Amino acid sequence: MYDIFFMEIIDMHSLKLLPLPLLMLGLNSAVQAEHINLPTISVEGVSAEAAPYALPSSIISVPDTGELLKKLPGANINRNGPLTSIAQYRGLFGDRVNVLIDGVRINSAGPNSMDTPLSYIPASRLESLSLYRGIAPVSSGIETIGGTILAHSKTTTFSSGEEFQSQGNFSAGYAENGNGKYGSVLAGIANNQHRLHITGSLEHGDDLEFDGGDILPTEHKRGTVGGGYAFQNGAQTFTLNAQHHDTGKTGTPALPMDIIYAKGNHYDGSFSNTFANGGVLSTKLSYQDSEHWMSNYELRASALAKRRHAITDVKSTGFGLAYSVSGWTVGIDADRAKHNADIFNPGNTLFFVNNYNNIERDRYSIFGEKELTLNQWKFEAGLRYSRVEMDAGEVSTSLGAAPVVALKNTFNNADRKQDESLVDLVLNTTYTVSSEFDLIAGIARKERAASYQERYLWLPLESTAGLADGNNYIGNIGLDTEVAYQIELGFDWHTPRATFSPHIFYHHINDYIQGTPNTNSTAAMVSAMMAGPEKLVLEYNNVDAKLYGLDANWSFAITPTWQLDGVVSYVRGERRDTSDDLYRIAPLTARTMLSYVQTDWTVGFEAETVSSQNKVSDENREQKTSGYAVFNLSANYQPTQNVIITAGVNNLFDRGYENHLGGYNRIANNPDIAQGDRLPGLGRSAYAGVSISW
Repeated sequence: MYDIFFMEIIDMHSLKLLPLPLLMLGLNSAVQAEHINLPTISVEGVSAEAAPYALPSSIISVPDTGELLKKLPGANINRNGPLTSIAQYRGLFGDRVNVLIDGVRINSAGPNSMDTPLSYIPASRLESLSLYRGIAPVSSGIETIGGTILAHSKTTTFSSGEEFQSQGNFSAGYAENGNGKYGSVLAGIANNQHRLHITGSLEHGDDLEFDGGDILPTEHKRGTVGGGYAFQNGAQTFTLNAQHHDTGKTGTPALPMDIIYAKGNHYDGSFSNTFANGGVLSTKLSYQDSEHWMSNYELRASALAKRRHAITDVKSTGFGLAYSVSGWTVGIDADRAKHNADIFNPGNTLFFVNNYNNIERDRYSIFGEKELTLNQWKFEAGLRYSRVEMDAGEVSTSLGAAPVVALKNTFNNADRKQDESLVDLVLNTTYTVSSEFDLIAGIARKERAASYQERYLWLPLESTAGLADGNNYIGNIGLDTEVAYQIELGFDWHTPRATFSPHIFYHHINDYIQGTPNTNSTAAMVSAMMAGPEKLVLEYNNVDAKLYGLDANWSFAITPTWQLDGVVSYVRGERRDTSDDLYRIAPLTARTMLSYVQTDWTVGFEAETVSSQNKVSDENREQKTSGYAVFNLSANYQPTQNVIITAGVNNLFDRGYENHLGGYNRIANNPDIAQGDRLPGLGRSAYAGVSISW
């Protein structure tokens, strides 16, 4: 396997571009991006790269937290709407990536991932965003084949004395493109034993613009409110939090329907106790109840006979228990989720389709992990065993056509209960060559069970967790477990003036789940009847795949006031059983920021350069995209310790471009974008914001 790994890396013809992101500035076109405050790198006491790898504090120029994820090495997003960003890490996306919000798994209420986990935490309420770079440890969660991403919201902190102190943050901002407005507030009190907070946010924006017109529909509306309490007495800590989210009418032009609302509540609590021997016992509980209404006629035009809306919901619970002592961590995790989705015709009250009915996906897991340091070596070894149990209720529909009835009966008569055992093995190592140089290596075997969409989509439809390729899919109850063998090699060079941390990786995946040419003649007949014969039908099957590439982050203090930093990411995804490429893989991307830094203000000039993507999936009818470069100007001013004023311009030169991960236009009545064309990137947008803390 090691021979295959090095052959793949050497064969990458684009590898020569990776150390030279500035040379890519000659590429054409543009992308919306937001500025990050550069960390001060000319400091004493430089240490190795932290784990998990965190995003530096960021200026907010867009409402979506997912957009900030693109700042991290190897990370990207599949964008289906202004708030509908699906996390991608090294070419793996969707359910393959373990996304935790405040340490809790959030389930999408919609089967097309319109309310993705990252949409539950607005950028204005975000405290930190990080990922386990490379191979995620087993302690980071269940089914981490695509890594683990952590997002934490702002909250109050315990103070040092008995007297209660007021704490909080207020932020507000405006973006010209789309007339976007946001505001958020956090307010609370705390002393050395108690802390209490309430928080909320509001956002609203109109349709977004590109250099050739409007992108319809891309309006958005979202509100959140929450609160929490925590107690500590030295050895013990207890927390309890409640959150309510309400996303209003929000466009998703790459999907067949738009969000009319996605709302619900989630609650979580935790308890930890530190023992005299230094051991720590921690527990966590969570509960989620969310519902979602979507339609294809309120924010876009649709023929009367083809109007549809859907009502979906999810209820889930989660539990975790872990004990850590002397470098050992052992624990158990469990979560249960139940999904429903029904489709209706507003002009015919008798019409209905059970898209998904009483879908259950339950996970039970136990793990052990050991961290060990021997001289210059640091080891992290872990083993996790998980049991995934899935089932589905019988489906029904008002459609009486013989092919539909045949698909329904086949599904209802099948053995829909599927139980799988997953085993994850991880070994990560770091060898300290010197105080400024570390060698990094990792090897792992990881597994993932099929999602409920991949297994239980009984009627050929597009409810496919946000694939957004425009094709109909049919599920496969008997899908096998994905098994990935992962290798990681890299180094971390860090001095008081410069840092450079490149990693190469290879993922050898057996039984990778993706759509393949349909062999179900009945499904083909139903698809042609509902959507026309030109609609491609794919069925979920197990194939063999591989992903390999390189990502790196670097920084350099040119002078005490001029600083340069950047991130570069490349991944190649291929089928091993055919000559086809994997779908929706991010192209070679580099971000380079030049900053002028003073004590109370900073100005930054950023270039995002993206290569063309010609390695596309023929079976998904994926379109190629050209390379482009976009330039962003940003500044912040800090008149006092507690006030930060920000301003900037994204896509400074208003260049036109197409983001390969941006999906295709589904809107028939958009005069500026043809139906089926890839959605364009955003045009120029000036923005300003303020953040006040106390």
